[in-house]
Amino acid sequence: MAENRIEVKILRSEYCTDEHLGIVIDDVPLDVLLHRVYPDKQVLGLIPTLLNWVHDLEQRSFLLSRYQSSKGIETIPILMCPDDCDLWCTLIIAEVAKQGDLIIWRRIGCDQSMRQNLLGGYQAIGSEVERLEKVPQMTFNEAEYYVQMNKIFK
Repeated sequence: MAENRIEVKILRSEYCTDEHLGIVIDDVPLDVLLHRVYPDKQVLGLIPTLLNWVHDLEQRSFLLSRYQSSKGIETIPILMCPDDCDLWCTLIIAEVAKQGDLIIWRRIGCDQSMRQNLLGGYQAIGSEVERLEKVPQMTFNEAEYYVQMNKIFK
């Protein structure tokens, strides 16, 4: 199985004037990669769900719990709108599977959780998803994946 390369590095995205950490897959920023396949989905300029940019402590806790989940398959928010930096706006999620020493982003999609479902907590995130079927599965070396993603979820 061919592996993808994941990096988290300082970038400047389309609509965010501040430099920030960005997820780069095989030398292409993730928002750019998604935009190339889905130019009509308004994903260009989305930023990682950076814990230090999310001000709501409950949202931070939720993000960290999903990232640190011990489940074999978990739905993890990976990109968000830079305007509000919260889980209420555009949210891209990855269905993440752990298989041996690999981390696999099986599917990526746009979360479609209804506002009323989020009022009682964030567990509904990932239950209603518009799948971005044209985005291929991505496979990462587990050790490298955690080295890179820990830069975001620290």
